[in-house]
Amino acid sequence: MINRPIRVAIVGTRGIPARYGGFETFAEELATRWSHIPGFELTVVCPAGSNPETPERLGTVNLEYVPEVSLGPGTTIAYDVRSVFATMRTHDIVYMLGVGASFACVFPRMFGKHVWINPDGLEWKRSKWGVLGRFYLRLMEWTASTFANLLIADAHALQLYLESTYGERVRTTCIPYGATIPKVSQFRPELLPGGLSPDSYNLLVARLEPENQILEIIRGYLVSDMSRPLVIVGNLERQLAYARSLLQFASSRIHFAGAVYDREVLIALRGLARYAFHGHTVGGTNPSLLEALACGNLIIAHSNPFNREVGGDLMQYFTDSQEIPAALERFERMSLKERDRIRAFSRARIREHYSWEKVTRTYVALAHQTMAGSPQQFAVGSTGKVP
Repeated sequence: MINRPIRVAIVGTRGIPARYGGFETFAEELATRWSHIPGFELTVVCPAGSNPETPERLGTVNLEYVPEVSLGPGTTIAYDVRSVFATMRTHDIVYMLGVGASFACVFPRMFGKHVWINPDGLEWKRSKWGVLGRFYLRLMEWTASTFANLLIADAHALQLYLESTYGERVRTTCIPYGATIPKVSQFRPELLPGGLSPDSYNLLVARLEPENQILEIIRGYLVSDMSRPLVIVGNLERQLAYARSLLQFASSRIHFAGAVYDREVLIALRGLARYAFHGHTVGGTNPSLLEALACGNLIIAHSNPFNREVGGDLMQYFTDSQEIPAALERFERMSLKERDRIRAFSRARIREHYSWEKVTRTYVALAHQTMAGSPQQFAVGSTGKVP
């Protein structure tokens, strides 16, 4: 064993403090907690220019900056590769988020370092990638399975996919993302945008992409008896063909709110909505779904192994738009006591299985096992049954 702190570098994000997406939030929530554990030093790699002040630390987390080179579609890959090169000699464990530059994991391994890779769900299935992009990402998934010391799946269903696809040569474990349970005082009606009031709307928070089933949710919602508007939170600045096709449904019942980056506003939107929809189909444990459960949302989700693993019997499910009216009706028929019971169990499920504290403890144990030479399974999760 080494007689100094174990040095862990997290690469593959747009840096912290988180201003972009799920990986950045994950890196910040994990690193800021993990860095307080005795015997560890945490570094998060950030793009040079992402923070004009370029602080050297965020709390007890070291920040290292790597220049970006503009290479069109290859910009992110080149940045990730440079991030690996910047950390591979000085850190014991390089934790790469995403598979886009997984070929670079060969280099730290040449120096005797440990490489973990989080595949970020079935990235190659996302509709935003063309044929070449999907081929490349599928190839990088194979590369990760071949050359990384360990693949960290964020859902058991993803772990099973990796093991069944790549066989015995792949080493995997399952550690999901975490979530923080907001205080009831954070559900502030005055923060609701557009004149909304508590319990007067339903909510969908998602990127406007086909694999998130937004069109199917809209169509099902419009043929339901629900009179409350469906508020859709998602970035409208990049109006690609799919987003433009969605906007034609804008009406008094379908309201597009655009992107909401203010965390307190988003907490209020979730906490004060009557119901929430979650249509994601290709991810693992989705942070947005965890946040909705943490807010006590009554959720109607797409029926797939990832969502069912997280929500269990706490949620209603749909496979196509025709099943959405019935899912809404099942919630509508519930008594207030039944709804409050689901809300309470949803928060309890986050507290028991998806708290950031539990996730951090699992990573700490995994790091110790890795440095001892025997990384093992550290699964977090349960059946999701309502007691």
